[in-house]
Amino acid sequence: MLFGINGLNIALNVAYSTLIVQFFGTSSQVEAFFAASVLGTAVSRFVNTGQLVEIVVSRYHRIKQKYGVQAGMSIIATLCNYMVGGALLLVLGFIASGTGIVNLLVPGFDEDTKVQVWQIFCITGFLMPIQIATNLFQGMLNAEGIYGKVEFTSTVSQIANIAILIIWGREGNIWSLVVGLVISVLAQFATTCYYLRQVNYQHSWLLRNPHFPLRELGRTLMATSTYMLSVQVYTFVFNMALSLLPSGSFAIYRYAELIYGKVANVFMMPVSTVFFNEINRLIHKKNSTEVKEFVAKNLNFSYFIAFLVILTFWASGKYFIWSFWAGIKFDASATTEVYELLCLFFLSMTTNGPSLIYRKLAVSVTKPELQYYYWSIIHLISVAIGYFLIHSFGFDGVKIQVLVHCCLMASVPILTVWFYKRVYFTGYQLVEVLKITLALAAGGAVVWGIRNYWNDATLYSKEVSFFIGASLAIGAASFFVISSMIFKVHEINLIRVKILNRIKS
Repeated sequence: MLFGINGLNIALNVAYSTLIVQFFGTSSQVEAFFAASVLGTAVSRFVNTGQLVEIVVSRYHRIKQKYGVQAGMSIIATLCNYMVGGALLLVLGFIASGTGIVNLLVPGFDEDTKVQVWQIFCITGFLMPIQIATNLFQGMLNAEGIYGKVEFTSTVSQIANIAILIIWGREGNIWSLVVGLVISVLAQFATTCYYLRQVNYQHSWLLRNPHFPLRELGRTLMATSTYMLSVQVYTFVFNMALSLLPSGSFAIYRYAELIYGKVANVFMMPVSTVFFNEINRLIHKKNSTEVKEFVAKNLNFSYFIAFLVILTFWASGKYFIWSFWAGIKFDASATTEVYELLCLFFLSMTTNGPSLIYRKLAVSVTKPELQYYYWSIIHLISVAIGYFLIHSFGFDGVKIQVLVHCCLMASVPILTVWFYKRVYFTGYQLVEVLKITLALAAGGAVVWGIRNYWNDATLYSKEVSFFIGASLAIGAASFFVISSMIFKVHEINLIRVKILNRIKS
């Protein structure tokens, strides 16, 4: 269900990003919007949203099992009070600083663009506390087995975003993007509130909770805050280095990141989200064999999905990007840069899949604070490496850093489980991995031969380029699936059974 809803969201996101490229290209206006978005993300990271959601959902399962549903919900309410309040104070602080915080983030921008970043953040910044509450409550809804409901709101919101952009964005009005973002965040929050009522959630405004003592909360916050500081150092240094590259580089990176984020959410987050809830159930049964088998199956599935995406995009991506994005404001050089960057982003899925799975496992079976301290060290190491790469090699350094950072980050949860809870540690099922790899090699060889019949995407019209891209995408996916069937890859049969069961139900 999550794959289906998020798959539709990908198509809408491609349409949305295509309109942004056509209306704004790599202009200073769109770079200002992207920079303001980075500031918003910084607020979320300052209050440790993603990390605390992981930890609190694991605790929610334990408290719910021991004391009941309402007790579990009460710790969600307490954490929400702290996080939303902290986020609101940070937003006010960032706004009060004027362009001071912007100067730290993007020193390479001109003064007018920096002022526009601040102006946009004065509006979008106040969305972050709302988004943080939404993410926290959505984690609880997922823990209750309610999947896909809030995601569907994203579909409706994206349609509204596209409509607003078409109406107001044609003349390069950057505020059309801001209005669309406001509507999207508020719609998701309203939908989340609706489903909270369905599970009889009652919010408490208390800041002290017997099921989540302040001492334990403080210990958790110490670890996540250390991690947060390292993330902010990495984020600001990386964006600072990016802003000092030639004009348009910042926008190109953000476009690629935007597409990758949506695709990764479709193919990796459903695996991670469902895995987290199921693994907690299995761990509570105290059967390490079952846990290891479940982890291995999910590792195999993430490996299969990553190769399917990599092969399909490698074959068709440049033709699609040229077809959708090329224009006066986005030239052949920019399309090539986005394509190469996205190829590396998608290649990183081979490490991000295992990282997500072991991250959830580590949170459930070890002290959650451990990997956050280790990640803090990794971020600081990555800062030094990234700054050197970008300073020395320019935008090519950015591409290298994408893979380096992903590999370093993925090593932490895997090694954490290995060192502290080896009883749950397992790897891929080697026979399955070999079959998937052979399927990739066979599909890749066929696609390579077919691609040689076509010229570079920039030599074709947009219509012809789209036709070639669609043909190559279908061909690449088909050859990989057929090869997987020939080698009897288990994941193909699993997907077939799930689809048939969904159709029958």
